[in-house]
Amino acid sequence: MAKLFVFGIGGTGSRVLRSLTMMLAAGVDTNGYEIVPIIIDPDGSNYDLTLNITLMNQYNKIRGKLNFAQSKNKFFKTPIHEGENGYMLNVKNTNNKTFEQFIGLSTMSTPTRAMTEMLFSSKNLKAKMDVGFKGNPNIGSVVLNQIVTPEDATDENPVSEEFMSFANSFSDGDKIFIVSSIFGGTGASGFPLLLKSLRLNTNIPNQNLINNAEIGAITVLPYFKLEVNSDSEVNSDTFMSKARAALGYYEDNVKDEINALYFIADDKYNQYKHNEGGPAQKDKAHLVEFFAASAIVDFAHRTFKGQHQYLELGINDAHLKDNKPVESVRFTDFYSKLTRYLRRPLTMFALTANCFNNEKSKITSNSLDQNGRMFKDTESFYNSEFVSDFCDFLKQYLLWLKELAENNRQLDLFKLDCGSKPFNIVNGIEPSKVASFLSDYSLYFSYLNGTSITPGISDNDKFMEMHYLATEKITKDKIKLQ
Repeated sequence: MAKLFVFGIGGTGSRVLRSLTMMLAAGVDTNGYEIVPIIIDPDGSNYDLTLNITLMNQYNKIRGKLNFAQSKNKFFKTPIHEGENGYMLNVKNTNNKTFEQFIGLSTMSTPTRAMTEMLFSSKNLKAKMDVGFKGNPNIGSVVLNQIVTPEDATDENPVSEEFMSFANSFSDGDKIFIVSSIFGGTGASGFPLLLKSLRLNTNIPNQNLINNAEIGAITVLPYFKLEVNSDSEVNSDTFMSKARAALGYYEDNVKDEINALYFIADDKYNQYKHNEGGPAQKDKAHLVEFFAASAIVDFAHRTFKGQHQYLELGINDAHLKDNKPVESVRFTDFYSKLTRYLRRPLTMFALTANCFNNEKSKITSNSLDQNGRMFKDTESFYNSEFVSDFCDFLKQYLLWLKELAENNRQLDLFKLDCGSKPFNIVNGIEPSKVASFLSDYSLYFSYLNGTSITPGISDNDKFMEMHYLATEKITKDKIKLQ
């Protein structure tokens, strides 16, 4: 299968990859592309980064115990590949170092040092680099140059080991997508450097395939603000001016090198606590990150044939209220293509997660007839590590949806408190009536019992196929999603 390499740069990159991981768990189609995440972030302790890596590891642990060759199930179907060196493309020599130590300021000649001190402020030079570049792309552009494989690589300035691993695994038909913000330090500097290397570098394996590959990117413009902190180098009041300056640079240096450049922003700024990275930087999932992840899915379904396209992601103009975007975004506010890719699989997985959240004791017992038909020992199966891992992932999925619904602006897709009314789960859709004397969870269980399971597959595959097929039919019959 062809691969889609997704470079996630900085904290925004990790948060977008979290949303993508949830979409893939729900069975969102990537047009046959396997996903290879490559995270670039000097802040290795960033909570968003560590959470996303944990989720991808959980995803692969579950997926590794399933066989998709025979089963009809599409939950967790798309492979998420971990590289030889993990998911990260390491930024070296930044731990416990200031920027001046990184560039060797003290060993520079007098003229070179004077020029350097003209280009970088005292704060820049004293800045510690192990929590990112704190909104300073001028620092990031220097530090990140080490990882994007310089064309004049030497023994002293070698080709990055992780980048070489990426290049070695690149094949004809593979594609590349880059996720970055434009208003910080890591993303704003890393994107143009990485793109230049991908297009121009001739010092790597498969250079012709990489140089001519279809490359897409999403540039995330400001969508949040930070609490004021006079001791910090990061000031969210400068986000927009930095974004404008970077866009001017992109206009002159990026637009002709990329096949699809997506833009997204939100002017309803949520205010986050001011943490300069590390484990304390815990931000709720945001609809901007959700739509940015959907851009990766959209890119996987497009063919460009050398063309350059520039796209904006947003909600349907038909759902503006008083010429302003709605405060609470639902599926009906999506453009039709995004609805087609996302609505049904996300709803099916939400139905499954909601059922386990409210009726786990029923669906894990012999009182559910299908369990007796599928498993020799129902209790033993439902006490397995596989089921435990799956249930843990469902909890993370519900938490992700809850965060999206609580953030500002809300992405309020599902009624997570629908309780005894499982078919009311999609906001804005009234469930249809079906020819049955049963209702609510009794009807839900009848869908589970009525699934026709593929003969000869493993217990894990039977279990997953039951929930996939049942929720697929529920979305057709009761929720009328096609």
